[in-house]
Amino acid sequence: MLMLGIGIAIALIVPNILFTINTEYGSSFYSYWMTGRVLFAQGQNPYADELFEQVSLRYPEDHNVSGFSLPLFAILPVLPFTFISNFRVALTLWRLLLEAALIFTAIRLLRGFRIQNKLTPAYVCAALLLLNYYAFTALRDGDLSVLAIAFFVVGMAAVRDGESELAGIMFAFALVKPSITVLPVAWVCLWCLFHQRGTITAWFGMVLALLVLIAMLFQTNWFILYLRSMVYYVKYLNPINLAKLIENWQPELGARIGWAVSGFFMLVLLAEWVINLRKDVDALEWVTALTLCINFLVGIPNIGKHLYILWIPAFYAADKMQLRWENRGRIYGIVLAAVLLFLPWILQLTVFPDWTDPVNNLNILLSLIPVFLLYWNRWWIIDTFIEQY
Repeated sequence: MLMLGIGIAIALIVPNILFTINTEYGSSFYSYWMTGRVLFAQGQNPYADELFEQVSLRYPEDHNVSGFSLPLFAILPVLPFTFISNFRVALTLWRLLLEAALIFTAIRLLRGFRIQNKLTPAYVCAALLLLNYYAFTALRDGDLSVLAIAFFVVGMAAVRDGESELAGIMFAFALVKPSITVLPVAWVCLWCLFHQRGTITAWFGMVLALLVLIAMLFQTNWFILYLRSMVYYVKYLNPINLAKLIENWQPELGARIGWAVSGFFMLVLLAEWVINLRKDVDALEWVTALTLCINFLVGIPNIGKHLYILWIPAFYAADKMQLRWENRGRIYGIVLAAVLLFLPWILQLTVFPDWTDPVNNLNILLSLIPVFLLYWNRWWIIDTFIEQY
């Protein structure tokens, strides 16, 4: 085991060092790193336009670059790295942390969503999470979403293990990237309230309030500045969401059609929340997986590199298909994994290598595939008995 650990460490560290030295990526982490240095070393406004200009000048070819547009307490996980004056060293260490977080996410995913079949053990989940195209882009840019989803999955596992305090703490920290976690966290906390698990929601509220107060110590009006940065981000930087994708294909009516479709999916999600609010843990897991999928279809600007999160409901759906159909379900799971893993890479490397925002045409399709699989097995998962372990 020691030699295996050393081998894994070398396999992660050496490529990271070489990649950082020979490429000019890391715009997301650069905005966090500069925010920490501006806030704690200089006491200036981290949401100011000057920071956005600095990031834009450093990464002029990155069409998705932005300034700091997260809650101010999101800088806390990055804070130790802001004291490293050499940006490339800090970026290398940060990427290693994110890769370790993805591996840990795969391990706790098995418990949090009761992944039971032998087709997707922890090392397979970890490999698929690390090697898929969208995770690569998130790791390449040093995106904080990797830590946010790790916090959420650890929180789900804690719910399963009865560790209420840990679950609440993890759900609060998951909001460091609210665009990808606010809906699933809201659903799980609501479910806990209706199942005598209010301790989880209470700890979530207390820790979130503490994070807000800590942020106010450094910038008393940070929330107003954060809202302004979000308005600027949505209005001027054209982040990708479902309506924007459809508008790119159909400029005249695409935006209206896109928002209508987003509204439909939001109504579907709310209906599932209401229907399953008082049901058991099977419903909790199924609706959580559905929420992670529909989160990309309701108009929130998070489509793109965050789509690696779809592997979580994909693992869950593949697991339930194999439990339901055994051999046939195993084939379905392998086909699903192959499509999600290879298709984006093939399109990016061979078909459309010059796209500024790669594989956009797949964004909607890849979100809909897990939704279809979840509904295909909905009655079997929620309305029949699945053996606990």
